[in-house]
Amino acid sequence: MKLPRVFKAAYDQDNECITIESPETLCIYNPNESYQTYRFVKYIETVIFEYGTRIHISFRNLKKITAAASLLIFARVTKCQLCLNQPSDLEITLPESKEVKKTLVESGFWNGIKPGGASKVRKLIHTNNGYISGSNHDSEHYGKVISATLINLVQNGVNFSVPSIRILTRGIQEAILNIDYHAYDKKSLANQFDQLGDSRWWQCCWLDSGNNQLVFIIYDDGVGIPHTLHAQYPELSSSQIIEEAMKVGITRTMNPERGKGSNDIIKATCTFPNSHLIVMSGNGYFKSDSEGVTTKELPFTLEGTLIQWVLDYSVEKIDDCL
Repeated sequence: MKLPRVFKAAYDQDNECITIESPETLCIYNPNESYQTYRFVKYIETVIFEYGTRIHISFRNLKKITAAASLLIFARVTKCQLCLNQPSDLEITLPESKEVKKTLVESGFWNGIKPGGASKVRKLIHTNNGYISGSNHDSEHYGKVISATLINLVQNGVNFSVPSIRILTRGIQEAILNIDYHAYDKKSLANQFDQLGDSRWWQCCWLDSGNNQLVFIIYDDGVGIPHTLHAQYPELSSSQIIEEAMKVGITRTMNPERGKGSNDIIKATCTFPNSHLIVMSGNGYFKSDSEGVTTKELPFTLEGTLIQWVLDYSVEKIDDCL
């Protein structure tokens, strides 16, 4: 069995279990750490679905984890748990660092990745957890997920004005609708949807109360924006395709009512000064803030699409966004 070299992994033949040690830093923002981080995230799924063996994920030496990396891990772990006959085949050890362990527990990350299957995932919605996964299933519908998200924010002391809540909700709702319309090749993934749920997505709220910042991220494990729109823009790079996708009116469908929602996704950031939007998909990276738009190519290929709002909620600027 060939194990990766970019992080520690060991196979226990007697127990038929692979133990993988997380890097000390898990981050997909920093180009010096993003490749190793994403290899670690992807390997979780590889062990389960390709090797067909038990896995022990150890965060014992973890010293730092960022919001997007934590969401990708939450997505991979719960995807495996939902598809396993025995979710207990995936074991997890929390960090030795008391500070990091406290962050992972208080943020709701541990509730999201701890052992369990579909009932655990649905309980995350019912308990307004910081990490939630939804689908088109009635018990996981986006209306229930958005309500749980807003309750979680209030419980953590984030009190938006009613206009701001509406703008943020429209942005989240449009991101979820895009997943349903565009993210997955539903014909080829029909069997997987029986286990995962139709059009599944994962999201998290990461609060930095000291800086009055809310990091809200939503992720799908679909084909990705560059793949979806490649036929329309065959000469463009992944980041350039994402930039085009974020323009109002761009859609791969022929439906004139679609392709207008990117404005809702971007509008959430202009509600709060010193805020920004990041979109990652395939090899592409897109950022929109008060300085304009920045694009670049990633040093790894992200399966699916990740949308991240970083909102400074200490000051609101409603009039500019209505």
